[in-house]
Amino acid sequence: MNFAEFKMSQPARIMFRKMGLLDHLAAASSWRDLRELIVEFNHPDQGNFVKRVRECDGVCSSGERILLHAICYVTDFAWLADDLAEGSVWRDMSRASGDFQRAVAACIAAEVY
Repeated sequence: MNFAEFKMSQPARIMFRKMGLLDHLAAASSWRDLRELIVEFNHPDQGNFVKRVRECDGVCSSGERILLHAICYVTDFAWLADDLAEGSVWRDMSRASGDFQRAVAACIAAEVY
């Protein structure tokens, strides 16, 4: 799955909508753009993205949570995914299935740099 496919996928749209960041996903034209938009949105002094991810993490289904953590990884917040999963973020990847599993794999395989 390339970025354009990820961007249009239901799982990605569900997660970005839950975080109130669907406009950021829509504005991005590549993995790099998405990362830059999210890093800028986060703002080092405010932690906007971090706050939204923490809120969403507590109410997601298990498959959504895995994708949320993969989104953290691809947007340069891997430390946050690791923190939320208490160090087991990569061990829980098998909990995603179907389209969510494909979206997770796209995030992991993304070439951001």
